[in-house]
Amino acid sequence: MAAKKRGATIKQKPVQQTRDWQQLFKQGLAALLVMTALVSVVYLHEADTLPVKHVSVEGDMRHVDREQLVEAVSPFVRGSFLDVDVASIRQAGEQLPWIQQIQVRRVWPDTLHLVVQEHQAVARWNENSLVNNLGGVFTPGAETIPVGLVQMNGPDGTSELMARKLVNIQQQVDVLGLRVTAISMDKRRAWQVDFKDGLHLKLGRADGDTRLQRFIDVYRGGLNGFREQIEAIDMRYTNGLAVVWKDGQQPDFNGTV
Repeated sequence: MAAKKRGATIKQKPVQQTRDWQQLFKQGLAALLVMTALVSVVYLHEADTLPVKHVSVEGDMRHVDREQLVEAVSPFVRGSFLDVDVASIRQAGEQLPWIQQIQVRRVWPDTLHLVVQEHQAVARWNENSLVNNLGGVFTPGAETIPVGLVQMNGPDGTSELMARKLVNIQQQVDVLGLRVTAISMDKRRAWQVDFKDGLHLKLGRADGDTRLQRFIDVYRGGLNGFREQIEAIDMRYTNGLAVVWKDGQQPDFNGTV
């Protein structure tokens, strides 16, 4: 009797154990990468790792000395390139009287680049200050104040309003060939304007735009013929005006133009 053939038995490979080792390896590698990244970040933020070595300056600066600016911000140029206190640097630079705004840019690997915008002075303000093109007040050294600026006098906090008024008045009197040299507003909000040839104009508090237009109409209508003899024109009347003549120069004038 022939013996029965027995089939071969295939045993399962221990795949589960292999997968466990692979998972542990991946987890360990991820943890190592995270630790390496953390160590790198800490290292890069150390003050001695990436120190700021240079400060460069850009901008159309007519009144700001570059060396003075760098000196002003230098106390705040410390620490790592990545951690330098940009806000304090900007604030320190903007303390200089002629600087309106500073942008601070990092230039890899060791430079801070300052982009500077100066104030654009459009008028003098009260005794010692200036007004910029946005109506802001700043006070530079007296020796740096440009000559020939319009003089503006007014209460604190009114510089922006007065700068707009100055532009408006000048645009309207251009047709008369007049040039504003000073504009004033008192605490009662009464306006006065001085022109280059010495003419003084009183507009008062109320209806300033209407009074200015009436002055333009009357002046252009014939009063400009007496320009050299007029000291002041007072528009603080409902439907008229008053003329103050220079001493000894009152013409034969019947009051109508």
